[in-house]
Amino acid sequence: MAVYDENILKNTFYLAMEKQRPDLCRRVADFHGIVLVPCCGSLSVSSYSDSHFDSYILQPVEEGYKTVNGKVCPFLY
Repeated sequence: MAVYDENILKNTFYLAMEKQRPDLCRRVADFHGIVLVPCCGSLSVSSYSDSHFDSYILQPVEEGYKTVNGKVCPFLY
């Protein structure tokens, strides 16, 4: 397996989320969630909507995890 490491402070998705949705960053910390950060270059969009960020945030629920926009993540059970 190849080793890949990326500086999150240079990741355009993460920087946009911090700038556009500081409330979301705080909420993730409050509910002990997980931020899924796509690798630089893996997303071809130059701007992100609120719902786009919501689909990359996992919050723990009784049956595993779900995204902030309500999609259940069965692979993390």
